Amino acid sequence: MRAAAITIACCLAAIVVPAQSAAAPPAPAPAANDPLTAACAWLAQPAATRGEAPGADAVLAPADVAPALARLTAAWHAAAAAAPWTDLALCTAEQPGLLRTDGFTMPYVLWSKGEKPANGWPLFLCLHGGGGNDQADGPHGWRVNTREWQAQQQLAQRLYPSPGLYFVPRMADDRRGRWWFDHNQELFERVVREAIARLQVDPDRVYLLGISEGGYGAIRFAGNRPDRFAACGGMAAAEPLGTSPPENMRNVALRIDIGEKDTMFDRVGLARTMGARLAELRAADAGGFDHVLNVQPGRGHGIDYQPCPEWLATKVRNPRPERVTWTVTKFDSRIALRHHWLGLAKAPDPLPLFVDATLRAQTLVVTTHRTDAHDRKALAFAGTLRVFVDGALADLDKPLAVTVDGVEQPAVALRPTVGTLATTLAERGDPRLAFPCVVDVPFGAR
Repeated sequence: MRAAAITIACCLAAIVVPAQSAAAPPAPAPAANDPLTAACAWLAQPAATRGEAPGADAVLAPADVAPALARLTAAWHAAAAAAPWTDLALCTAEQPGLLRTDGFTMPYVLWSKGEKPANGWPLFLCLHGGGGNDQADGPHGWRVNTREWQAQQQLAQRLYPSPGLYFVPRMADDRRGRWWFDHNQELFERVVREAIARLQVDPDRVYLLGISEGGYGAIRFAGNRPDRFAACGGMAAAEPLGTSPPENMRNVALRIDIGEKDTMFDRVGLARTMGARLAELRAADAGGFDHVLNVQPGRGHGIDYQPCPEWLATKVRNPRPERVTWTVTKFDSRIALRHHWLGLAKAPDPLPLFVDATLRAQTLVVTTHRTDAHDRKALAFAGTLRVFVDGALADLDKPLAVTVDGVEQPAVALRPTVGTLATTLAERGDPRLAFPCVVDVPFGAR
C-alpha cells in the first residue's frame, strides 16, 4: 500500500530587496519578456515539454550571476513544491513507498532523524545485502532480500548518525539482484533530484552506503557517478578496479570496512587492492582521493557497521574541484556525459576514454588518452569536451587560456548567459552543479 504523502515545505532561495524610502517609487515588476523571467517560467514547465531554455543570448555580467541563480533556484524549488509528484514521501515499513521505472517497482522507507541543519538535511541512501536469485518467486519473492532490507532499516534507525534523511530501498527485482543495474541508477537519480528539489536536502551532503551486495553497489557508484555524492561506503564488500575506476574517485570520499577473514569471492583481497591503488593515487595528488580502508581484525563477513556511516557524515562534497580525472566507460549500459564541471557532447566510441582536466589560475589544461582493449597502443580518436565554468573556477571578465594534449589553443572569452545557467540547473537537478558558462574544447585526432 502506498504511503500517504506528507507535505514538506521546500526551502526557497531568498532574494533580498533593499528597503525604499517613502518618496521612492515602487520598483517596476520584471517584464514578461525579460530573459530571466522567461527562464524561471521555463523551469516551471514539465521537463518533457520544455524544449530549449530561453536566454541563450542573454549575457550576464559576472556580478549578476549569483542573483540570477538565486532567482532560478527559487523558481525551480517553487515549481517542484507545486508539482503533483507522489513518488517520494516520508514513509514507514508499515506503509512503504513505491518507486517505478521501466517495469520495475522499488519499495522503500524514508524517515528523518534529529533536527534539520541550517544548510539542509544530509541524505543517506542505504543499500541492503542479499543479492540475486533467478529462482525467486516474483520480483520481491526472495525472503533473504526482505530480511536484509529489514536489517538495514534497523541499523539505520539504531546505529547510523543523526541528523539525516534516511532512504532505505528494497531490491526492485530479486531475480536480477544488483544495485548498479540501469533501473536502480534511474531510481536513485530521481530520489536525489527530488530530495534536493522538495525535501530540503543539502546537495553537498548526499551519501551512499551499503552492506555486502549493497556495499558492492556503493563502491561502483563511487567509481561511476562520483559527482552525485560527498562520500560512499562499502561495508563487508569490495570491487575490482575495472568495475569501479579509482581514477574517478578523486573528488568523492570512499571508505571500505571489511573483515580480515572475509575471503569469499576474494573480498578482502579486492579491498586491499583498491586501497593500495587509492593510496598510490593520493600520494601523487594530495588534493584528492580521500579514502579509508579499514580491515577489521578477526572479523569475517560480519563486521562493526558503525564506523563507516559516522565517517561518511563528516564529508562535504566540493562540486568545483580544481582537478577532475575521468575514466569514461559504461556503467551497466549507460555512459555518463557529465562529471563535476566536465561534460561530453556525445558518448565517445570506442571506450574507455581517459580525461584529466585542471582549471586553475585562469588556465585550463586537458589531457586525453584512449587505448585498445589490451592497453597496448593508442587509438586515433576525436571528440568535444564541454567545460562548465563559473566565478568560483575562473574570473569571468578575463579570457581563459587553454592547453589540450600539450598544444596551446587560442584563449577563450567566457560568456555567462541566462540560458546556460537555466539549462545546467535543469539537467543536473542540483543548484550546486549549475553553471553560467560552457566552453566547447575539441580534442583528439582531426
